[in-house]
Amino acid sequence: MTESGALLECKSIHEYSYYFPRDCPRIICKKTDTLSDENNEKFFKHSNADIIITVESSWYPRIMNQVIYRYHFDDTNFERFDATAGYYISYQVTKPLHIDRMEGLIERLFKKGIELRFTPNLYPLREAILTSDFKEFGIHRFNNATKV
Repeated sequence: MTESGALLECKSIHEYSYYFPRDCPRIICKKTDTLSDENNEKFFKHSNADIIITVESSWYPRIMNQVIYRYHFDDTNFERFDATAGYYISYQVTKPLHIDRMEGLIERLFKKGIELRFTPNLYPLREAILTSDFKEFGIHRFNNATKV
């Protein structure tokens, strides 16, 4: 896998979570059928999207220029490692069948119906999520978020 990111051929519905620079802090919120009215109001008010990704504004230039590579593998030797995150692993050395260069990642998010939000700081959203009973979220690379 490369420093800029790589994807197992996407049987995964989680592909979009890799459309960012590797170290980009981000919070992904997913609307589900079990979402409480309170959490719907708190996290999805004013949105029709089922997935909202929030990143810090300072990452915008890097996100705009991000290129990732999708590696296509014969999936025979891969097994699901983490269903929630969509991770697959192989315990054998596996060479890609081919590699796709992917750019225009923000547009790809929009085509998937994902809302992308920018904020100066992720801490308030993180605290709101962690002090709620909301369960359908991912907090990625938060150690790189701007300290408050």
